[in-house]
Amino acid sequence: MRIPEHSAETANGGLDRAWRALAHVEAALSAYDPCSDVGRFNSAPAGTSVKVGAHAAAVLRASADLARDSSGLFDVTQGSGPRAWAIRETPAGVRVHKGSSTVRLDLGGIAKGYAVDRAFEVLAATLQVGEGEAACWVNAGGDLRVGGVALSVFLRDEVRGGARPWLELSDGALATSRYGPGARSRLWGAPEAAARHVTVAAPRCMWSDALSKVVALTGRADHPLLARHQAVAWLHGEATC
Repeated sequence: MRIPEHSAETANGGLDRAWRALAHVEAALSAYDPCSDVGRFNSAPAGTSVKVGAHAAAVLRASADLARDSSGLFDVTQGSGPRAWAIRETPAGVRVHKGSSTVRLDLGGIAKGYAVDRAFEVLAATLQVGEGEAACWVNAGGDLRVGGVALSVFLRDEVRGGARPWLELSDGALATSRYGPGARSRLWGAPEAAARHVTVAAPRCMWSDALSKVVALTGRADHPLLARHQAVAWLHGEATC
């Protein structure tokens, strides 16, 4: 494989486009922005539907599939109404129907991975000129997508501090999260005292991100959904329930 060389102008242009891609995803999917697709859904009255753009449509389709395939374990409503929203394909575009005044969407369990994928795709497309494959990666702090290069990954010791060499990743994605007392991340649906330190590798970061929640909730690094998405999971040593 020949890795093409790029000028600073090309590289900086790719980085600018990747940052813009991240900003566009956030603007569409943030639950804290009342003007986002998710924000408009959350403030809409029951019985109405909200037209959404391509980013929200893609993530909500994936979320609906994962909710169905996990028997409701993956829930982007966080219990506020797992059956109170539905995607509707119309000639005018995708709409999301709101069946209850209490249902709220929060895509925090999947949107970060999707955003990493979008930034990576934009960056790789910019850098891949002529023959060869673009060598790049996007790291969003626990969510990582790599292509065209073997990248050394270090695993942070969440209890004692520091990090240790763990694996090399090439042409794929990783998502790592730690849940439990004292952790920054929160896992809806888990007992308050449950502690999990989980990593999932998959071809796309969206699935690494989302499936890490399924693995953390079940404590199963062999969950059947992993194979369906060509994913592999690890439960790191400190897990207790």
